[in-house]
Amino acid sequence: MSKAIFLGDSIYPWLGMREILRGSSLYIDIAYHSSQTLSAVQTQSHETDCIIINPDKSDFLKYARIIRNMAIRPSTTIIVLADEATFSIFQTVCGMALQFLDQDTSLDQLLQTITCITNNKKPRNIKELQTKITTNEFNVMMMLARGWSLTQIAGVSQKSEKTIGAYKSNIARKLGKSNTRLKYTISHYSQP
Repeated sequence: MSKAIFLGDSIYPWLGMREILRGSSLYIDIAYHSSQTLSAVQTQSHETDCIIINPDKSDFLKYARIIRNMAIRPSTTIIVLADEATFSIFQTVCGMALQFLDQDTSLDQLLQTITCITNNKKPRNIKELQTKITTNEFNVMMMLARGWSLTQIAGVSQKSEKTIGAYKSNIARKLGKSNTRLKYTISHYSQP
C-alpha cells in the first residue's frame, strides 16, 4: 500500500477520490493540499508514491510551477485529473510524462483507471509527450501570463528581445497554438 497526495484548490474532487480509493487497497493515505500549502507538499513529496493533481484552469500555471520545482522520486506516479485538452497542455508545460485521469468519467471507471496506472499498465492511449517546454521557455511563459511585454521580459532576463520572441514562438509551437492565439491560451490557464 502506498501514500498519495492530492493537489487542488477545491476540496470536493479530493473527497471524491478519497471515497473511491477508500474501498480499494491501493493507497493507505491520501492527503489533501492546496497550492497555498506548497511547503508541506515539497517536504512530503519524497515519501509519496503518487501525486494526483486537479489543476483548476485559473491556477494551471501555478500547479505546473509546483510540479516543475518538486524533488520527486523517479518512481513517483503523477496523475492529472482533468479534461483531455487541459491534460495535454499541462503535460507539455510540466515537461514530463504524466498519467491522465478523465474528470468526466464515472466513479467505477476512475477506480479502474487508477488501478491500471498503479499496476504500471497504460489505461488509455493519450498523446505521448513529444516536446518539453524548457526552463527558459517556462519562465517566459510565466511572465507572459502576468502580462509582461517582450521588452520587459528581455530586460529582466538579460536576453535580447529576439531571443524572447523565439522562446514565445517555441512555446506556441509546442502547445500547438499559433503565436497570435498563445496569449489567449496562457491567459486562459493563468490566475485572474
